[in-house]
Amino acid sequence: MLATLALSSFDWWREAGVDTAIDEAPRNWLAPERAATPDAATPAQAAPVDQALPADLAAFRAWLLADASVPGHATQRFDAIGDAASGTVIVIDMPEAGDRTAGQLLSGEAGALFDRMLVPMGLSRDLAYLIPFAPARPASGRLDPAAVAALTPLARHHLGLAKPRRLLLLGDAPVRALLDIGVAEARGRTHAIEIGGVPVPTITSFHPRFILQASPADLKRRRAAVWADLQQYMAL
Repeated sequence: MLATLALSSFDWWREAGVDTAIDEAPRNWLAPERAATPDAATPAQAAPVDQALPADLAAFRAWLLADASVPGHATQRFDAIGDAASGTVIVIDMPEAGDRTAGQLLSGEAGALFDRMLVPMGLSRDLAYLIPFAPARPASGRLDPAAVAALTPLARHHLGLAKPRRLLLLGDAPVRALLDIGVAEARGRTHAIEIGGVPVPTITSFHPRFILQASPADLKRRRAAVWADLQQYMAL
């Protein structure tokens, strides 16, 4: 129970855009910074970029589910769902903890809330294209920087094949990967992400679980924030 509460707390701060840990040990802030060592880059950051990726959407989706270079065990991965031809693409951060048991991407309470969010936009899972930024959910429920770096070029390639006409990013990981800023900073305005040489209007918002994790006192504020983002998306 305590472990679950601790992870929930981490999720809340991550969704709010906090990505820096504070050391408990004292630090000399006046000391000169050390130069980065040559081996500072992690191997996972470069591997997917260097290889030739499938140029067909169906082939690429099959590759994501099977290739060993993609972060996450192959048996735990989820495919994108919906209709890529709709032009409406939604990217979430990762599958939910219960998705494997449910056999469905974005299941449980978060999925039910997501479905209700789609209704006022005139959408459903069949009338949009839903992509998990991370096909497999890490055991910790958190994406580390190396995994984000490895998945970012794959997400861009996926979007290039899907050819969205408008894009909705839900959660800090896809927002940070594609816009290089956190979701809290990115919200409130329309961004243009270049995909295949074409600027695609993009709206950002919190993942549905951000609402589910709210305290009773904060629930109304979080709902209002997400609703304002969805209204922006509908106006594209």
